[in-house]
Amino acid sequence: MKVLTDGIDNFLQDESNSKSKGIEKVFIPEDEKEFLELLRQNNKPFTIYGGGTGLVGGAVSESGIIISTSALNKIKIDALNKTVKIGSGVLLKDLNKELFKYDLWYPVDSTEQTATIGGNVSTNAWGTRSFKYGSVRNFILGLGLVFPFKKYFFINRGEIIANKNIFSFSMDDKKINFKIIDLSEKFNIKNSAGYYMKNNMDLIDLFIGAEGTLGIITDITLRVLDLPYDIYAIMIPFKDKYKTMEFVKYIKKQDVLSLEFIDNNSVNLIKQKYPVLKEDKYFIFFEKEVSKENEDAVFEKLNDDLEKFGISSNEITISSTRRKECLVYEIRESVPQKINEILRHKKIRKISTDFAVGDDNFDKMIKIYDNVLSKTKINYFIFGHIGMNNLHINFIPDDEKQRQEALELYDVLAKEITSIGGTVSAEHGIGKLKKRYLQYMYSNQIIDKMKGIKEIFDPDNLCNRGNIFD
Repeated sequence: MKVLTDGIDNFLQDESNSKSKGIEKVFIPEDEKEFLELLRQNNKPFTIYGGGTGLVGGAVSESGIIISTSALNKIKIDALNKTVKIGSGVLLKDLNKELFKYDLWYPVDSTEQTATIGGNVSTNAWGTRSFKYGSVRNFILGLGLVFPFKKYFFINRGEIIANKNIFSFSMDDKKINFKIIDLSEKFNIKNSAGYYMKNNMDLIDLFIGAEGTLGIITDITLRVLDLPYDIYAIMIPFKDKYKTMEFVKYIKKQDVLSLEFIDNNSVNLIKQKYPVLKEDKYFIFFEKEVSKENEDAVFEKLNDDLEKFGISSNEITISSTRRKECLVYEIRESVPQKINEILRHKKIRKISTDFAVGDDNFDKMIKIYDNVLSKTKINYFIFGHIGMNNLHINFIPDDEKQRQEALELYDVLAKEITSIGGTVSAEHGIGKLKKRYLQYMYSNQIIDKMKGIKEIFDPDNLCNRGNIFD
C-alpha cells in the first residue's frame, strides 16, 4: 500500500477552501483487500478523499487519517450490455473519455470534470443534464463497500429490498436488521440532504448520497447510454429577469436535456473573457438532443419557440456540444470556476447555497431570494440548474463583518426555503459545513433515526466522522 508523508497538501482541502488539520500521512490502497488491511491495523477515524471537488468540507479531516481512492482507477466497459465496472477513484472526465470510444456516455455531468465517480455516488450527484436524466442514483446497478466493521460487501440493485420498511439481511456471519422512515415527500424534489429513505426501497439506495458515513465505496457498476448523434447548446440573453422566468417555465415543457441560468452579476464577472456576453443581462442555457433524422425539425421548433418570446435568432448563441467541448458550456462552467478563483485569492471559505424546491414553489423561491438579497450590499452571484429549481447563491464578502452577515443571510434563506418544502442541499450534500441546516428540514426524531442507522454500520463513528451529523 502506498503511504504519502510528503507532498500531501493536495489531499488536505476541497473547493470550499476548508482545510484538514494535523494530518501527517495519506494512505492510498489499491483494492478492497488493502482497505480491509488498513482498517484492521488502524482504529482511528478516517476520511475518504476523492477528487477534492466537494463544496461542503466532506473530504476534509477533523481527526484521524485520510484515505485516498485515487488508485481505484480501473475501467471495464461492456459495450454490448451498456454497463461499466469502475473503481470509485475514476474521474468523471476519464470515464466519459473511455465511453466515447464505444459511442456511449454517462450523462451525469457535474461541473467539475475532475470529480470522482465515488464522490458522485457519495453525494448523489446531479449536474446540468439531470433535468432529463436525473441523478447518479438512476444509473447505479451495483456498489462494493468496505465497512468500518472490517467487511467487504457487494450489493446489486434489486437484491435486498425493504419489507414493510424493515431491512433484514446478512453480511457473511453478521446479521443486520433495522427499520426506516418513509421520507418520500422530501425526496420527490432534487435533494441530497441526509439519508435516502422511502417505502419498499432498495438497500443500495441507502448508500447513495450517504456522504461516505456508512462505508467506503470501492467499486461501482453503472448502466450507460448510447451517445446521441449530436447535442446543441443554446444560450439566450434576456434584459428582464421576470421575462426570463416565464421563458424557463415554457421551455421546461419542450423536451430539453438541460436548463441552466446565470444572473447579470455573474455575467459581469466573466464578460471581459467572453465578448458574446452583454452587460447586465440574464442568460438561459439549454440543450437539445438531435438525431440525424430530426435535426432540421429541432431547429424549426426552436425558431418557433423564440418567436413566441420576441427573441431574434441573431441574439442567440448555438454550439454543438456532443462531448461538452463548446463555447456555451465553457461560459456556463466558467462562472463557478471564476468565483472559486476569487475565493482562493481572498483565502476565504466558500459561502454558497444549494437550495431547491418543487415546481409548485418556484415563484415563491424567486420572491424569497429577491426579498432577502435586496437588503444586502454584499457581492453575490446567482447561477445554476433552474430547470430543477436549484439556483446557487454565491456570496463574496469583502471583510469579516460581511462574512458574518452572509452567514446570517444564509440562515434566513435556509429557514424560508425549508418552510415551503425545499431542501438545504439539492446536490452538494451536507458535509461538515451545512450540518446546522439539517434541523430546518427534518425533525429530531428523523435525524435520530439517521444517526441510528449510522451506528449499525459504523458503531465507533470512524467513517467520515463529522459529515452530516456531529
